[in-house]
Amino acid sequence: MPDLLKTTALSLLKIPSLLYTLIMSIRNLVYDLVPGLSHEIDRPTICVGNLTSGGTGKTPMVAFLAGYFQSLGLRVAVLSRGYGRTDKNSQVIITANSDLHELRPDKIGDEALMLHRQLPDIALVLDKNRVRGAEAISRRNLADIIVLDDGFQHRRLRRDFNIVMIDSQQVFGNQWLLPAGPLREPLNGLCRADAVIFNKFDQCHPEFYALAAGVLNYISPQRVFISVYHYRRFTALSGEQSLSPAEMHKLNPFSAVSGLANNDYFLKQLKATGFKLKNSLSFRDHHVYSDRDISEIKDLCRDSHLLTTAKDADKLKSVIKKDDKLRRKIWIAEVELKLEDKNRFLKLIRDTDVIRRK
Repeated sequence: MPDLLKTTALSLLKIPSLLYTLIMSIRNLVYDLVPGLSHEIDRPTICVGNLTSGGTGKTPMVAFLAGYFQSLGLRVAVLSRGYGRTDKNSQVIITANSDLHELRPDKIGDEALMLHRQLPDIALVLDKNRVRGAEAISRRNLADIIVLDDGFQHRRLRRDFNIVMIDSQQVFGNQWLLPAGPLREPLNGLCRADAVIFNKFDQCHPEFYALAAGVLNYISPQRVFISVYHYRRFTALSGEQSLSPAEMHKLNPFSAVSGLANNDYFLKQLKATGFKLKNSLSFRDHHVYSDRDISEIKDLCRDSHLLTTAKDADKLKSVIKKDDKLRRKIWIAEVELKLEDKNRFLKLIRDTDVIRRK
C-alpha cells in the first residue's frame, strides 16, 4: 500500500511539474533572446549554482573560489540570499569589521554564518534581490570580484562565469522538475554552464556514469570536473581544542548529528575515513535545534564524543549556551573541497574575462 500511495502521489505531482517545465523553458528562452533583460554591473561576477534542489556543495565551492581570488590579491564579496534568516527581504552587509556576536543563524542564515567564520575578511552581502545586492557591492566598492552563491537560475543578474555543482550520489534523481522531482529547470540549462563539477565523487551513485552521461550533450568533457570533501581539522564546540583527523581517530567511537540536505553523505564519509559511529541523529536541511534535540544529544554524549558539521555548529551553540562540558564533547568536522585537476579548472577561469575585467 505505501508503494501504491507513493506512485499515485508522484503521478499527481507530474501535472504541476510539466507546467513548471513549460514556464522555466519559456523563461530561459526569453532571457536567451533578449540579453538586455539581464542587468550587468561593473564588477566581474562568477556564479556557483546547481540544477537540483538540495545540497550539492555550493558553499564549500564558494569558499574555495574566494580563497583562490584572495590569493591573487583580489578583494572578494560573496552575494547570497542568506537562506534561513528571519527577515528574508532586508539587505545585510557583513564585513571584517562586523561584530560577530551580532551575527546569529536566525539573523543571517546558517550557511552565511559558516562562510563568514571561514573567510572573515571577505564582504558578505545577503539580499534576495541579487541585482540590488550586486549594485550595493559596486556602489560601496566592497570588492574587486563577486562570487554569486546559488544564483544559476537568477538570470536578472548577468555573470561572467557559471559553475554548476552536481551531487554524484543523487545526480538528477528521477529527472523530473519540481515538485515531482529535484530539478529546478530542464537539463538543457547546462548549456549556460562554463564548468560542471560532480561533487561527493567518493560516494557516487552505483549507476553514476549512465546517469551522468547526458551532461555531455550540453557541455564539453574539458569543462567537466570532479571533487570530494576533505577533513581539514576537528574543533571542539567550546573552541578550546583543535585536532587533526589522525588525532581524532584516537577518540573512537563517536556519535554524529547533522541537519543537511544529504545527511547520508556526511555519515558515509565519516565511516570511510576511519571514524566508528555508534549512533547518529539526522535532521532536515537548515534544522533549528530545540531543547528536546539537545536532550537527545546529551544522551548520545554520555558514552562517546559527538561529531557535527560547521553548518550545524552555531545553531547548536545557541541552544546549548553555557553547558561547557557538553560543548567539549561535541566536535565540528571542518571540511574543504578538493578539486581533481584543479590547475585545469583554474586555468579555465583565468582564460575568461573574470580576472581581466577587474
